[in-house]
Amino acid sequence: MYEKNMSVADLDRELLARLLDGQERAWEDFVDRFLGLVLHLIDYTVLKREFRLSIEDRNTLCENVFAALSHDRYALLRRFKERSSLTTYLSVVVRRIIVRFLLNQSFAEQYEYPVPDAA
Repeated sequence: MYEKNMSVADLDRELLARLLDGQERAWEDFVDRFLGLVLHLIDYTVLKREFRLSIEDRNTLCENVFAALSHDRYALLRRFKERSSLTTYLSVVVRRIIVRFLLNQSFAEQYEYPVPDAA
């Protein structure tokens, strides 16, 4: 399955191909591979935007990120065109998902975070 001298980028491309082909355990392998990245991006984004999240909210946000990535047969992942590493692509996409979640009106009200008017 994996060659001895494969780069991380090659391994990620192979993992993504397995996922998009619907191979068994590919989603679990994808989550295992990128869970740390998603949690890091949540923590970093929350810190930079001066939010405070409970562990439950952090877990909910993480679940929402992976749900968004798997939505519509992995539509966001199918858009990856290999112009960058998969990790770089996911970092951008995941940060956008996180920010949208944080700026969601009901979430922002719960944490007394001002939401800009949609003009």
